[in-house]
Amino acid sequence: MDQGTTKKKKLISIVGDAFADIYCYLDNETHVVVGGDARLSQPMTTRAGGSGLNTSTHLCSLINHFGINDDTDIEVNFQTVINENDEYGKLITSHAKCHGFNLLNRRVSDYPSCFFGTDEESTLASGGKSSGHCAVIIAQGERSFMTHIGCLGDYRGSHILDESINETYDLQHLHVSGYFNIPGFWDGELGSKLEEIKQRNKEITISLVPQHDAMETWDGGLLEALFNIDFLILSEVEAKGITKYHDSAAIRKKTFFEYAATYFHDKSPNTHVIITLGSDGCVHLKNRAIDKVATVKKEPIDPTGAGDAFAAGFVYGFLDYMSQNKDNCGITSHALKTSMLWGCASGCCCVGIDGASRPPEKKIIEQVLTGVQAVNEAESVKPPSEER
Repeated sequence: MDQGTTKKKKLISIVGDAFADIYCYLDNETHVVVGGDARLSQPMTTRAGGSGLNTSTHLCSLINHFGINDDTDIEVNFQTVINENDEYGKLITSHAKCHGFNLLNRRVSDYPSCFFGTDEESTLASGGKSSGHCAVIIAQGERSFMTHIGCLGDYRGSHILDESINETYDLQHLHVSGYFNIPGFWDGELGSKLEEIKQRNKEITISLVPQHDAMETWDGGLLEALFNIDFLILSEVEAKGITKYHDSAAIRKKTFFEYAATYFHDKSPNTHVIITLGSDGCVHLKNRAIDKVATVKKEPIDPTGAGDAFAAGFVYGFLDYMSQNKDNCGITSHALKTSMLWGCASGCCCVGIDGASRPPEKKIIEQVLTGVQAVNEAESVKPPSEER
């Protein structure tokens, strides 16, 4: 390096949703009935959440604990839209500061609802000015959501900062979270921005988590955006919705993974598809092939955010491996295996904690990662021949 030249700081950029999550824990035998009442097993609590925020939190924690190739001086920037003047926005801002990532509020003047309205009554009554917030119902090991996206609905693909052109940073990876929660990313809005970023920096890798589609249409132009996405990380439910598996005649001829492997290859052959399976681990689909990684079994306390923690672990594992193996060209099978092992360990740790945006201690991650590695070394895990 020339004398006087400043070394660029490594950066991971996360783009996506942030919510204030209001947790409601139902008694095990209680069911919500329209027009009825339900007992909660503990007081309601409000925590910062949302797929993008959860992923930022867990990724920052992994970097602080382990470094990437022993380097902990790495920035994590999280681009979202909140109303920083309301209590939900203040909670989200405080959480980002506490956990060490930079929150970049991508509000713009064309959409004044994001930064006008400090009066709480007018902010919430208008329906469009508040920060996004979500009721999270936890019952019998599962969770359901009721979401108001608020000013997050003003977020557009064109508002995303292309941090690959920032002279201060060396952008390592871009991760997009909560695609279906941000209508302004649909129908080419996000895809065109990702194409622009890829054209400027062909070395950058991009991952995306779609999240559940509350409208149950599973479209929004996501498949067209895959051309510029290296890793699509999604749950089995999300994958079945996007591939329209239940509507296909192939359901009678192929297992779901066989069907999905062909479906995604035909849509975007260069995209690596990772489908999370909860306590059954995950599968990787590429070139119509299916590879499985198992995980350790853990009694869930709260499953909320496990997919986001998996994504954080996957991204961390991938970047750490690539940083230690710089001579390797492209995305290798070893890089993918390492990424999935870290993803499974991170997701498994998350379900053992009350709350989606509360990262585990370093020793817990190390113990679970060792267990996940042992499970996969002990036997050759076969591709699932399930009846899914």
